[in-house]
Amino acid sequence: MQTSQQAIRLISHLKSRQQYYTTQVNKQTFLGMNEHDVPRKVHWLKISQFEQLGRINSAPEISIKELVDRFTEVQSANWKNPSVTMASYKQWLRVFLVEHSDLKISQFTIEQFAKWKLSLKSQGYAAESINHFLSAVRAIFSFAEDIGLIKKPLRLKRVKNESMPPAGLREKLLYTPDDICKLLSNAGLQLKAMILLSLNCGFGPKDLHDLKWEDLDSERVTLPRTKTGVCQTYWLWPETRALLNEVHEKREARILEFSKRGQYRSDEGHIFITKFWRTWTKDAIAQEFKKLCKKAGVRCYGIYRMRHCASTAISMVASPHVQRRFMRHSQLQQQVTYTHIADAEVDKAVAKARLKLLGSDMSSSGR
Repeated sequence: MQTSQQAIRLISHLKSRQQYYTTQVNKQTFLGMNEHDVPRKVHWLKISQFEQLGRINSAPEISIKELVDRFTEVQSANWKNPSVTMASYKQWLRVFLVEHSDLKISQFTIEQFAKWKLSLKSQGYAAESINHFLSAVRAIFSFAEDIGLIKKPLRLKRVKNESMPPAGLREKLLYTPDDICKLLSNAGLQLKAMILLSLNCGFGPKDLHDLKWEDLDSERVTLPRTKTGVCQTYWLWPETRALLNEVHEKREARILEFSKRGQYRSDEGHIFITKFWRTWTKDAIAQEFKKLCKKAGVRCYGIYRMRHCASTAISMVASPHVQRRFMRHSQLQQQVTYTHIADAEVDKAVAKARLKLLGSDMSSSGR
């Protein structure tokens, strides 16, 4: 097996160890037992040689696809939950690679990045999804700088794709009870159930995607949060149970219909399935919710904002530790991001505190 790199002239096979190896400066470097992996390992060995010689900038350029492969291979050792994070990065970067896989890393310009951002908007991706894609791309170019493949990464900024709140209002705007009623009135069965689960249990799009029938038990649902690993059991509102029962009945009817035709369809136990018998993805949920907001005449902040609404409501009726369990956070301070108390609620609390501190006699005197 020959290679074009001069520093690595010959690949040999050592029968006693059943491994391929190369000899460089009278030193053997083993490349593993799989013949198909040898060219890739030779490639990274070649890059490593340039790094050691301090000549990385003169090394042959690699494509963005090769950069992504190297990034996921190396960074998996630095992630807390490698399998979960790896799946997320692969999903985010797959969208980027559709248009840029064959491009060399030095050929990627800020103009191309801006054009790609605009194309994501035109495709109807949700705000959260777009910024996930952009963050992943920024991460691989920062990685390229860290290992010396580029001198300085492009300044790839996130998209400001959320409407700015009115002047003087720093907290995120929430859906009002009237907004929620309008959304529920205009939503289809599955989307209506998703909204109620978001409010009832603080579920985000990823939770709705992961949710299976086995997670339900009579009046309760139990689901660990992928991001934190924290698991919680929730009591379901009667309205939520009624909708889930209806979803289940529709599922059974569809299965029966397919069986009469001699066909078999599997939803792998997932609760929310499209008409094409596929699991609803986070992006699909976000896009359908955006369409629903437009139909209902409600300003759209994304379906994830329902989780903020649930957190804020729980914070006003329960202790911070109960709220942490409800949100499935690993640390108490995490729910600060998800809680947005209106000034009117603060005024009510101040009025109650006055009674506690001054007593009813002082309060009635008006002093």
